[in-house]
Amino acid sequence: MSRQRIDPRVATGRILPSMSGRVPAAAACLVSVAACTAVVAAITPAVPGRATGVVYLIGVLVVSSLFGLYAGLATAALSVLMLNFLFIGPRYSVSVGRSGEWLSLAAFAAAAAIGSELAARARRQAGEAAQRAREAELGERLATLVAGGADLESALPAVARQAARALGASEGVIHLDSAAPATRAAQTLVLDVAGVRVGELRLIGCPPGALADPAAVRVGRVVGSLILLARERDRHVAERVDAEAVRRSNALKTVLLRAVSHDLRSPLMAIMTAAGALALEHPSGSDAELVQTVLNESERMDRLVGDLLDLSRMQSGVLSPNRDWCEPAEIVGAAVADRSGRPGRTRIALEVAPDVPLVRVDPAQLERVIANLVDNAVKFSPPGSAVEVSIGTVVGRVAVTVRDHGPGIPDDQAERVFEPFFRLDDPSRAPGSGLGLAIARGLAEANGCRLELTAAPGGGCAFSLLIPISQASLRSIS
Repeated sequence: MSRQRIDPRVATGRILPSMSGRVPAAAACLVSVAACTAVVAAITPAVPGRATGVVYLIGVLVVSSLFGLYAGLATAALSVLMLNFLFIGPRYSVSVGRSGEWLSLAAFAAAAAIGSELAARARRQAGEAAQRAREAELGERLATLVAGGADLESALPAVARQAARALGASEGVIHLDSAAPATRAAQTLVLDVAGVRVGELRLIGCPPGALADPAAVRVGRVVGSLILLARERDRHVAERVDAEAVRRSNALKTVLLRAVSHDLRSPLMAIMTAAGALALEHPSGSDAELVQTVLNESERMDRLVGDLLDLSRMQSGVLSPNRDWCEPAEIVGAAVADRSGRPGRTRIALEVAPDVPLVRVDPAQLERVIANLVDNAVKFSPPGSAVEVSIGTVVGRVAVTVRDHGPGIPDDQAERVFEPFFRLDDPSRAPGSGLGLAIARGLAEANGCRLELTAAPGGGCAFSLLIPISQASLRSIS
């Protein structure tokens, strides 16, 4: 885990301002009034007493701008008393003899109150602007920490530490998606973004009232948003890594398939040619059975190599169908007849519905799809059962269904059986390379068809090849 470096400007600076306190405000009020009184006493012989009130007003503005409205009002009241007591006759007494003096004193108090409010408002606005600037700086630095970390977990400790110190706490820890115990609720800032609870920032040594300030809520929202963004970033990075790994794996598989397939084709053809010649020269005898075994196994390997070549072509996107108008029954009949004629095979029952329209597909490729489905059904059918092949029409499609009465396929693996080289984890299953169904689906999709697997009533599997019907075929039927 990488250790994040803490910027000292953020680590030691606080977003929330500390409380000024009553004692400093009172001291400032007394010092201001005393200083203004000294100035007025110095200029009074040359300036009338009532005109010197503006000096006290300056003191009121200074105090209110530094300590707020209430300190400014207290300074204004004390200034009025001092002005009346020392410089407006009768001196050394608080009394107003004429209405003009009442008006001047009232105007001075009003001007002091208004000036105090304006100064306090300017102070609040300046404080809010400075606070927002500090929040923006904190958000920028926290975003830099999250973006620069290897992952979210490595960045969380530094983010929690800086956010806690910005709120006035000595230390902090972020807990994702968990609620704090009741005893720590007062020291916990909830990280909430648009009603979504991201986690909590648990603080150590947090000053009283700090979490009630609106700035603390904004800091929590910023930290929560950064955590959500970091999670999304980590998810995209993981998906990109997985996608790149899959892409490299598929590219390697394709290269290996092409190389192995092409390298095996030539020696296989030589073996098959030699075995065929030996079978013709020795049609019977002790060596005839061995020659026939070599010929059969080489033919099986040749079919496997052909499957590998077709798979590599499909993955490369160069397997294009040669479409023509075809009779579905003829395609299925050719595939079934070739398999029915083999000795020792399970019986195949074919059923064709009336008025099945023509379809525009590549007949050789569709025949191979049906052949692969029938071979797969025969392989897993129990002795004495039949493989049922039916041709009919559904909504806008010709449906060719191949059903067996074998052990079936679990629902959670219904789609995986169409993946190359996938085989069910069952030692009782018949041997094979796991390419037949993958090639069948690839050829079907290349012709615009859909190949689906459904559970057959009474057990077994039913593979349905759905061939689209063109508008021309529909018009000819109608």
